[in-house]
Amino acid sequence: MSLDILVRLEEKIDRLLAYKEQLEQECKRLNEEKDSLVQEREFVSQELDRILSRLDFLDQESS
Repeated sequence: MSLDILVRLEEKIDRLLAYKEQLEQECKRLNEEKDSLVQEREFVSQELDRILSRLDFLDQESS
């Protein structure tokens, strides 16, 4: 192999490693966002259940 080919391979490896790092950071960010959305969904679900229970109670009182 010539030195030129080795240099090009090293450059390509460096670019791929940098891209891998970017992907890992994006994956971490997306996982954090997903966790936040899961928590928000759970909160909204609990609030909806609370509201529906209250409405059911009020409906029973008015009957």
